[in-house]
Parts: sequence; structure tokens; C-alpha cells
Amino acid sequence: MSPTRIVEREGSLVSLSKPLVLCGFVGPGLAGLTAVGYVIDHLGLHEIAHLMSRHIPPSVVFIGNKIRHPFRIYADSSGKLGVLICEVPVEQSGLNDISGTILDWLQECGVREIVSLDGIPIRELPDNRPTFFVADEKKQSDFRPLGFLPAESALIAGLAGSILSESLDRKIPCSSLLVHVSITLMDPGAPLTLIRALNSAYQLNITTKELEEDEAMIHEELNEIARQYQKVQEQASPSANAGKTPENMYG
Repeated sequence: MSPTRIVEREGSLVSLSKPLVLCGFVGPGLAGLTAVGYVIDHLGLHEIAHLMSRHIPPSVVFIGNKIRHPFRIYADSSGKLGVLICEVPVEQSGLNDISGTILDWLQECGVREIVSLDGIPIRELPDNRPTFFVADEKKQSDFRPLGFLPAESALIAGLAGSILSESLDRKIPCSSLLVHVSITLMDPGAPLTLIRALNSAYQLNITTKELEEDEAMIHEELNEIARQYQKVQEQASPSANAGKTPENMYG
């Protein structure tokens, strides 16, 4: 038996047929993982299969009062949209085996395009947050009019990189959408930007209200911290300046 295999869900009434497939895995700030999880929840996708491999640490995840495998495959009711999600790191030595198994299965479904979602790590929350892309020339011509920017240089590694590399070898259209994500602060703005990018590029019509509310809450909390810090500084200023005359105030 192969060390890696896809196990289709018994009794599933949904299957993929020439789908667009989105991928989100463990990465910087969990931006891609969070974004595809949001897609699954808000479009009501159905779990249709999971991937088993000795290269994935033995584990389960507990979501929505259900125990699930960490690497799952979802589809919408039309079979035209699929999502790959893996919520644990994958052994480096198993990447080729896993990506090959996935692409074999997706090709049987007639996959038409694969899009990986990921984050570019930075420390602080960015002042503005463009969407970057890594894509072939044809797809670049689709992304540029939407205001997406080419990633000047990017190395996409890990499971996402392996799947994209395998897709290139098989001449399956593939690309990656990337966004800056803070690795030191909670950052709902990163998956929000990715969801908006998907809406623009693929007309998925995913509501973003919850992520927008989360982003507004985080910014308000940070602003409140800044206000409290400023207040402390102002309160400390008189005592720090006590006994100083204008002539010696600054040294």
C-alpha cells in the first residue's frame, strides 16, 4: 500500500468536476489557512475526502464539534470549486509523494486551475496591504488589471511550493496569491485581503463582514493601547520635568 493515499468520503453526494482548487496550509501568520477555512465556512463547502500519509504527523483536529483528519478536501455543491486544507506541518521528505498523489487525484477530476494562498511575514501591521501574485504570463494579464502586484522575488516552499511545482510539470495552470501578514500581532486583515482578492479574480461573492469586524476591533484595540501609552507619557512628563527651568529643561 502506498504511504500516501486519498480516502474519499463514503456516501458523499458531491464530487469535483473541472474545478478551480484553492490551497491553504500552515504558513506565515496562518493567512492562507485562515482564508481557505473562511471560504469553507461561508460557502458551505462539503468535505469529500481526506489524505492519509505517514509524512503527516498522526493527529486529528476538533472543529465544529467534529473530529476531523488534518488534511481534508472540500467541494461546493456544483463541484466547480475545491479546497485543500492541511492544518499541521508536513515532513519535508514527504512533499513530493504527497503533491504527486494530490495531483494524480485532481487530474482525474479534470482540475482546471490551482491557486495557493499564503502570507509574506512582516513584524507590524502594514499601513496598506496589496495583493501580490506569482503566476505565468497568461495569468499575470488577468491579475494586473485588478491592481494585484507581481512579487518581485518570492520563494514558495513547503507543501504549497511542492504542489505548484508539480502543477507546472503537468502543465496545469497554477498561481499563488500572497499578502503581507504580521507575525507578532493578531492580523485578520491578511485573510480579509486574500478573500477580497478571490472575490475580484474569481467572482466567488464571499461575504467579508466578519473579517472586517475583526479587523476593525483589532485596530481599535491597538489605538486604545496607543492612547493609554500616550496618557502615561503625559502623566509622567510633569514629574520628569520637575525642578527644571526653561534653561536646563533639555540638558
